[in-house]
Parts: sequence; C-alpha cells; structure tokens
Amino acid sequence: MPKTLSVVKKEIHDSIARPDSTGLSPEESSLECGLSVPVLHEAAFYGLAGEFVKALSPHTEADPAAVLIHLLVVFGIAVGRGPHLIVDGARHGANEFAVTVGASSKARKGTAEARTKETFLLADPTFMERRVKGGLSSGEGLVYQVRDPVESFNQREGEWAISDPGEEDKRLLAIEQEFGGVLRVIERDGNTLSAILRMAWDGSKLSPLTKGNRIEATDAHIGMIGHITKDELLRRFKETEAANGFGNRILWVYARRSKLLPEGGSFTGQAYFGEKLRLILDRAKGIGKMNRSESFRRAWVQAYPVLTSGGAGLTGILTNRQEAHTLRLAMVFALLDRSDTLDIQHLRASLSITDYVRETIEWIFGKKLGDRTADRILECLAGGPKTQTEIYLSFGKHESGAEIERAMKSLVDAGRVTSSVQKTAGRPRILWSLAV
Repeated sequence: MPKTLSVVKKEIHDSIARPDSTGLSPEESSLECGLSVPVLHEAAFYGLAGEFVKALSPHTEADPAAVLIHLLVVFGIAVGRGPHLIVDGARHGANEFAVTVGASSKARKGTAEARTKETFLLADPTFMERRVKGGLSSGEGLVYQVRDPVESFNQREGEWAISDPGEEDKRLLAIEQEFGGVLRVIERDGNTLSAILRMAWDGSKLSPLTKGNRIEATDAHIGMIGHITKDELLRRFKETEAANGFGNRILWVYARRSKLLPEGGSFTGQAYFGEKLRLILDRAKGIGKMNRSESFRRAWVQAYPVLTSGGAGLTGILTNRQEAHTLRLAMVFALLDRSDTLDIQHLRASLSITDYVRETIEWIFGKKLGDRTADRILECLAGGPKTQTEIYLSFGKHESGAEIERAMKSLVDAGRVTSSVQKTAGRPRILWSLAV
C-alpha cells in the first residue's frame, strides 16, 4: 500500500517537534470558522531564515509564517537567475510567487513585508530601490520592466540602431499589497497579465501576443508577493485562474496577528542580518546549476510520489505543482546555507512550507471543487436535503438545466451527493443530500 502524505512527512521530519519558540500566539491550536487553522512546522524555521524570524518575533505582531515566506521570496529574487536546477528538461530558478491570506485586515501582512524590506535594504539596496515595484496592471507593463533592448531602422542613417536600451537588471519583485486589485485586472477580457505571470514563474521568454507591440524579455527573473483577506479572495478568485495554472504557481500562506504589542517592538537586528544576507547574496549570485546530496535524493524518492499524486477538488488543483515549489524553496534554503548542494535539512524545511500551503488552501476553500455550478449545488444542499426542482430554483434561472444536470452528475461520480426516495400521497419524491 502506498504511503500517505502524513506518513512520508513524519519519516522525513524525523520527529521534529511542533513550534514552541517562534512567537506564535497561545490560541494557535484554536478553531476558526469551524476549521483548524494551519500550523507551520518548526522544521520550516531552519538556518538563517529561521534565525531571523525568531529574533524578530518578540518585536512584531506579524505572523512568523508570513515573515518567513517574505524573506525566502525576496532572497530568491535578489539572488538572480544564476542558481537553478534542471528537472526532466525543465529549468527551475529560485523565483517564487506567494500570497499571504489573512482572516481579516488586521492580520499584519504588511508588517511582515516591511520588516523584511528594511533588512534587505541593507543587504542589497540597489535591488530593493530599483527592482521592487508594485501596481501590476497588464502583461505588457510587466514585460516592459524587464524588456530586452529594441532595435529600430534609422531611415536617415540607413542602418539599424538601438532605440531602447532595455533593462539590464532582469530581476523584478512585484509586491501587491492589494492582491484583490490584481485579480480584478485579470478578470478583464483581453488582459494578458495572468498568462505573462505564468510564463514569468516558469522562467520562459516573455513575448506578449499584442498587435504592434514588439517588446520581449529573455532571462527575466520575476517574483511576486501579494496580500489579501480570506473573504476578498473567495469573492475574487475564479475557477478559471485555478484551472489555467495561475493559482497553483502561488504559495498561499495563512497569516494572522501573532500577538498584541500596543507600544510596538524594538528590533535592533537589522544591521546584523543585513550584513549576513549581503555576504550570502554576493556568494550565491555566482552559483549556477545546483546539486543534490545522496541523503536529499533518498528522501526525495520518498516524497516525490506523494507530492505528485494530486488530489480532489480545488485543493488538488491548487497544489498540483507542489514538487516544483518544494525544490525551489529547498534551493533557497541551501543558498542561505552558503551551499550549492540541496541536502535533507533543506528538504525538511521546504516540505514544511508546502505542507502549510496545502493546509492554507484547505482552510480558505474547504471542500470546494473549483466548479462554480457544482459548488453552488453543494452550498444549496448544506442547508439540508433538497428536491431537484428546489436545486434548479436556487440558481434563480441564471443557469441552464443542462449545466446543472452536468454538475449534478459530476457530484454523484465524485461521491459528494446522494439521493433517496421519500414517499408521498402521490408520486414519491427524490431528495438529494450531501454524502456523509
């Protein structure tokens, strides 16, 4: 019998304890909205990244998980395109997309960003001042920020000349404090932002298919950090963005206020960590193809089948790039360790984060399927058994009978709904209900 995800994680973590020193609030094990909130495993707080989070934690209300993911994503872009892995012919760099999701506007998502940025300003001021931007509004606008030089024919001189020198530094970190705005942009017909972001995560050549627009970008190294509340994400996120692969290129990270500090904190470690990160970045930027140790390979053989096994519903769709995220995060942990070789401790740390991402997705979306009609039927049946007529009426004539029937069949096939016969004075009624 194949091992379950929990069994593989337990074996790889080697019984590492749950967090007890990262500054998490006492109610970490409480319930929120009927679901256990995600808890980040202690193994994620490995190396310099973990040292930074633990040193900062007493002085900030930001969630340690949010601080950690900010540091990892910022570092992964600041280090540039050099460090990479080749997996089955595909190139994976250290660039990542992450969105912190708070239960409310007071989850201190922006605080995690600010604390990380002030430290990286000391480590790589040029990158932080010139290559960290916000306001994603179109695919073409994103490509322009990392564009290649453009040549134009000068008719007067009769020769080709550089008309636009392009952007020499191909690193770009987009920080979107209102990620809901990005989702609104993506909803517009004809907007290319989703497609360009997907290509950017892949590290592909960026070449928008727009009439009269010849800008392109090769060897770009792009990352993204976004902030959004759970309620807005549920309102804005469409199943198309899940199905087309945009959603599973994102590390969804649950964040909440870790503690109350009415007078703020007094963190004084910026200079110490800034200098450490500067030295590590200087070395890491010169690294090319990275290696994997034998212990990493053995553990990866265990984890890989589970990471690639997929899953049901929207959770399965949004986590079907877990193996790629795990490798990219492991690379970052290795680089922070001043190493060009991924080892088992780097895998432990990265698996802890991808596990947390899965828990976050389950916390946000519950058992949604990613099929709007089917999910609407499940919401209808959550109030108790319904007849087929009642289910049809719940759509208020805004959906065709054929579409509702298709969704009902898919729910039956998935074992999510069952039917029963209710006797009446006349013809018996068929009642539909949620499967137990």
